[in-house]
Amino acid sequence: MAQRVARPGIGGLAGRTTGRPPTQTAPGGPKKVSAWLGPATQQLRRWIPRLRRAFGVKLHISTLRRLARRAGYAWKRCRRSLRAQRDPAAFAACQARLRELHRAEARGELAVVYVDECRFSRQAPVPYAWQRRGQPPVALPAVRGSGGHSVLGFWQAHAPGQPLQAYVRAGSLTADLFVLAVHDFAQTLNCPTVLVLDNASIHRALVVRACLAEWADRGLTLLFLPPYSPELNHIELLWHRCKHYWVRPEDYQSDHTLLQRVEYVLNRVGRNYTVSFA
Repeated sequence: MAQRVARPGIGGLAGRTTGRPPTQTAPGGPKKVSAWLGPATQQLRRWIPRLRRAFGVKLHISTLRRLARRAGYAWKRCRRSLRAQRDPAAFAACQARLRELHRAEARGELAVVYVDECRFSRQAPVPYAWQRRGQPPVALPAVRGSGGHSVLGFWQAHAPGQPLQAYVRAGSLTADLFVLAVHDFAQTLNCPTVLVLDNASIHRALVVRACLAEWADRGLTLLFLPPYSPELNHIELLWHRCKHYWVRPEDYQSDHTLLQRVEYVLNRVGRNYTVSFA
């Protein structure tokens, strides 16, 4: 039976709710959902029976998605990580050292240059892209085996213009080629410079260690990052942008088109292609 309003007219409806009340999961529902889901879950639908037993209500999957978002969850891709294998104390100490170096760089006392290798081949990464509905997804070449191009980059990521000096060659890089590239890069130095790099075998080779004293005399020193700490090498962000955003799907059609695009992008880093740091 309809409930009578307190007074007639539109004014009698003020402050009154209308329609069916929303299904609730009782106070603290989002917190309980968060506790059950843990750090991540792929299938929300399988939690519907458990929520029904716990709260006595049958939730639609869309309602459960809203609860998950309210509890702080978002649908995003998982990623591989080496974080569990590294030394947290060494990582924190290196972070502090890099902050100190960048403060000195901002004062004009030295240059901090991030060094790393990256390989571009027709075995393309599979990115997300805006594509037309109802049409087949854009096809990327599925090419395996040898080939491709290796890039050795020297990137002053936090300097104005983000200058990049890159060396591109077909095939893989060796310790001897790394030494030649560092020798060439050292010719351009105009202030004390710190090269920040990982512990790849070509960086730790005997032929590299034999040159450390000579490079130090030129004002060039090497700072090796702690193992399993790729986040500290800021040039990794540059390679990620290159592969996933700046090299386009159509550039993978041949080795020639891929090389053309890679060189085009590398020559314009700091002008047309930049990376922002928080």
